[in-house]
Amino acid sequence: MKWSKYIIVSLLVLVILALGSLLYNQYRILKNDLETNRRMMELTIPRILSDLYDHMMFNQTLGHLVGEFQGTEDFSFSSDSELSDSLQVALRKGIDEVLALNYPKLEYRVDGFVSDEFGCMIHRNHRPELPKAMNVLKAENHLCFCMILSNTLDIAMTYTNKEEVIIGESFQIIRQSFLLIIIVMVAFAYTIYTINKQKKLSDLKRDFINNLTHEFKTPIFSISLAAKSLIKKQEIATSEKLKSYVHVIDSESKRLQSQVDKILQMAVIDSGNFTMDPTLIDFHELIHEVVSSYCVILEENEGQIELDLKASNPIVTGDEVHLKNVLFNLVDNSIKYTKHTPIIRLVTSDNSSHLTFSITDNGIGINSVHQKLIFDQFFRAEKGNTHTVKGFGLGLSYVKRIVSLHQGEISLTSTPNQGTTFTLKLPRKP
Repeated sequence: MKWSKYIIVSLLVLVILALGSLLYNQYRILKNDLETNRRMMELTIPRILSDLYDHMMFNQTLGHLVGEFQGTEDFSFSSDSELSDSLQVALRKGIDEVLALNYPKLEYRVDGFVSDEFGCMIHRNHRPELPKAMNVLKAENHLCFCMILSNTLDIAMTYTNKEEVIIGESFQIIRQSFLLIIIVMVAFAYTIYTINKQKKLSDLKRDFINNLTHEFKTPIFSISLAAKSLIKKQEIATSEKLKSYVHVIDSESKRLQSQVDKILQMAVIDSGNFTMDPTLIDFHELIHEVVSSYCVILEENEGQIELDLKASNPIVTGDEVHLKNVLFNLVDNSIKYTKHTPIIRLVTSDNSSHLTFSITDNGIGINSVHQKLIFDQFFRAEKGNTHTVKGFGLGLSYVKRIVSLHQGEISLTSTPNQGTTFTLKLPRKP
């Protein structure tokens, strides 16, 4: 596959959209989790005061300190304050023990009021001269210990890092979300890097093959020209042995020229500069021309080609040269890959929109594993450690590309040691 900059940009856009969708979904999950944690904390905070009341009910140290208190005093401390007052130390110890069971990372500030007057001050609202005490009594998170202590102790708790604790509860989801996003981005970056690297290697290989084949064309032409000149020499014409040598040189140079031409044709197609010359073609006439070219070869091998041309309208629109090359490749393969007497059957049929052509042989067949790769460029099915027929593995790749450029389809069915059928489906107007 050719990875152009447009394909890479399209992939980048798709990945960005995927990342955007992932981020949105992760945001929704995180938002729902934060809301859930926030609701749970709002439900838990009132229980903290209740648990603190139950926990301090039998705290003799706190009861003794409050019971011995004389006068009236307000105080304030936080979870990280350095304390020296025994009452505040005992109170913070009890608070920390309760919070350790619920939210150990929750930070707080305590505003308190202690007095030697007995009875809960929340029921005595006649002390306007004590505004700090009134603020404690009116606070949302207020707790009165007057029921278990001989004197009055009221506290109000303010939680200073509620949002941080809520976010901390969702830290696992946040970490997983960021980790997933990073993995996706790294995988995409590595994919782009690999694609770009493979593209450079592919371009380098293609340029090398193109340059090499171009360099071959001149010496091949020179060899072919020299062989034709030698055949006309009197010395060669009178010597059967020399004549056979010259014929071998001439035939092999033509075979090499054919392989070089195939490579150049595939290079032109791969470059994207390939253009076709579509005309109206009589496909039956094209078949007859190709079959006539193989008459001599078939006679030498005692083979035959059976024609069953049933298409009522054999006219299609396409490039005559390249469609003829497609037929040449298919017929040539049917002859080359047959161990015994080649029997080849060519069949056509049609409907209003398509013409169908099939070629069936009695050759060596193709196993199911190789059938999936048979149209790949440079692929050749092996037998043992050697190829039974020499070549570059470009013929069927070329056939596939030309049929695709005509907006057609090609398929095959094959059974090893029984034969192969290739089927082409060509639209009348690609």
